[in-house]
Amino acid sequence: MTVAGKGGRPKKPTGLKMLHGDRADRVNTSEPQPDSSEVTRPAWLTGDAAGVWDRLAPDLIRKGVLTAWDVDLFATFCSAVIVNRDALVEIDENGVKCSAPVRELSDGTIVYDLRRNPAWQVARESATMMATVGGRFGLSPADRAGLSIGEADDGDSTADLLSG
Repeated sequence: MTVAGKGGRPKKPTGLKMLHGDRADRVNTSEPQPDSSEVTRPAWLTGDAAGVWDRLAPDLIRKGVLTAWDVDLFATFCSAVIVNRDALVEIDENGVKCSAPVRELSDGTIVYDLRRNPAWQVARESATMMATVGGRFGLSPADRAGLSIGEADDGDSTADLLSG
């Protein structure tokens, strides 16, 4: 088994190459494929993140985008959605700025300064993770642009997805 180099743009998955109509000599026909194992939510994904899974996973599974090999990465996406939501709620409830102790004076008085709410950093990092990981599953309009799954009789077949 050979592994492609790490430099440059990420490789386009074979399924996307087929959907885009790439030349046959540019399609890796030896790409490993997951078997048709049942895709189940990991036990460690609980609470609201499990709700994100329950909302999005069934459709991704039907379209052949979410496979048994992708479970942990998709669960990470689901967790990032909730972390992002919680950070934005924190900002909404406590404001964009918060006071933070800067120093204590000799008389015991504590001096505070207004600073950016640290939840902004959490929101930004989780949004970046959502965009990166979610993009691998086609979860934004930009990631879906140019893809065509055609019209299938049942709308569920991976073969129909790839035949475009």
